[in-house]
Amino acid sequence: MHSYAGIARNFRFMLLHVRKQLEHTRKLLGDADLRWIRPIRSGEGYIDTQKSMIENECFAFIRTTPNEDEQTIASVRAVNVITANLERIADFVVNIARQMEHFTEPAAARWFDGPAFVTKVLAGLDLIEPALFERDSDLAMKICAVEDDLDRLYQAQLKRIIEALRASQSVENLITSLFIVHYLERMGDALLNVGEAILFAVLGEPLKMHQFRVINQALAAGDASAAPLAEAEVDSIWGTRSGVRIGSVQSDEVEGGRRVLFKEGSPDKLARENAALQRWEQVAPGLVPRVVRYQSEGEGAALLLQYLDGQTLQEIVLNNDWPFVRRVLARLEVVLREAWTRTRNPQPVSGGYLQQLTDRIEDVYRLHPEFRGDAVQVNTLRSPALVERLAEVASLDVELPAPFSVFIHGDFNLDNILYNVERDSVHFVDVQRSRDMDYVQDVSVFLVSSFRLPVTSRRARRSLEQLALAFLHFARQFAAENEDATFEARLALGLIRSFVTSTRFELNRRFAGGMYQRATLLLGKLAKHRGQPWSDFRVPDSVLIY
Repeated sequence: MHSYAGIARNFRFMLLHVRKQLEHTRKLLGDADLRWIRPIRSGEGYIDTQKSMIENECFAFIRTTPNEDEQTIASVRAVNVITANLERIADFVVNIARQMEHFTEPAAARWFDGPAFVTKVLAGLDLIEPALFERDSDLAMKICAVEDDLDRLYQAQLKRIIEALRASQSVENLITSLFIVHYLERMGDALLNVGEAILFAVLGEPLKMHQFRVINQALAAGDASAAPLAEAEVDSIWGTRSGVRIGSVQSDEVEGGRRVLFKEGSPDKLARENAALQRWEQVAPGLVPRVVRYQSEGEGAALLLQYLDGQTLQEIVLNNDWPFVRRVLARLEVVLREAWTRTRNPQPVSGGYLQQLTDRIEDVYRLHPEFRGDAVQVNTLRSPALVERLAEVASLDVELPAPFSVFIHGDFNLDNILYNVERDSVHFVDVQRSRDMDYVQDVSVFLVSSFRLPVTSRRARRSLEQLALAFLHFARQFAAENEDATFEARLALGLIRSFVTSTRFELNRRFAGGMYQRATLLLGKLAKHRGQPWSDFRVPDSVLIY
């Protein structure tokens, strides 16, 4: 029977042996005494064996104790990650020992301050056991910080080595020194992984050091000395295609202990979302989550938002009968009509749909190279090449501007729309792409997000089709009310853009091919209609039926 105590015991032994290897390395570099190479090499096998044994024990423990508490499981997973990185450090030690044999004279090792690196690594190593077993996030962050210390040492030594190489001083020894210093610097990368593994054990969720720091400071209102995240309850951290990480956290430091949503990512993206949220609050108070706090630091930023209860429209349409879905859609239509009317600007604006498609087309070809070529065989049909069709209508982005702009969501997928049953309220989330734009952008994204869901249930498929057709009817009504004569033609452009770009996330080639066919069908209809009044053009409803 595998036990956590047994894993911890073997882990402590491995820590001791890695420390021993590092102490030998410090003496090797400081004394320039090659006799230390032999004990370093002889210790390599023990550490490799210990790492494999601990790894097997960790996997066996997780497999055979499915009812173990989450905290212990997180600690075992952390031990496995830490062990792998301790072995990396030990491998770097052996590589350094091998490089020492390339010096023309051992004393050349004293030319750079190798012991200073090793002393920093040993200091980080000494923090691992208390940080892990006492679940101490402060110590984990100190372990992570060793990486910065080693980077600074590395930059200083690298500068010296480059200057000496330019002066042609003992080139062979300098190159060997560069290799050794590089191995010492990489130990910092391993310790960074160790510290982040301990943060995972503490929080139960994976966070990078900079993510922990910026979210923690956001919770603490910028107080760098406080550590509310370590005491908080963190759940459901997931990533988005834009690189932003999202999760929820409950801390006494914010919102009176109520759960809040947090986003962590680049300052540029989160600053845009913060600005969009503020604008939406002016346009439609309560429609989007309220900004609790925004924190930016260096290359990272965190946004704390009001946690909104509710189901996504995607969940609603897949799990409810049509009458209920229609009721929710009616509520959404009221919200959209009010927002679009309130933000309507008579200045014409180009949707740039074909340009958006062109910007993403290489990502499409990367996953679906069969879409590239003179003509494309998709399922049982032969379709004209996409590039050929695009060339025929390339000028339509300019020829067909929207007669007015509105403030749009910008990423109007079904899973970015929330509905709260108790309050009969609709909410928008993930509004970082909101801007003044052609409303057809949101309409086309909504319609294709209904189509592209990979569900095979006939009931669910029928609900999605009803949703799309009902929303299309609403959009056509709004266009007629606002005398938008080119709505249908621009809708075709928007659908083309969304159908094709959606294929870059679809591995099912038959399903992706269906979206591609719809795009080429619409491209063909647009090309054929040129020279006729665009007010007579109409998107066939059938393109939204699977």
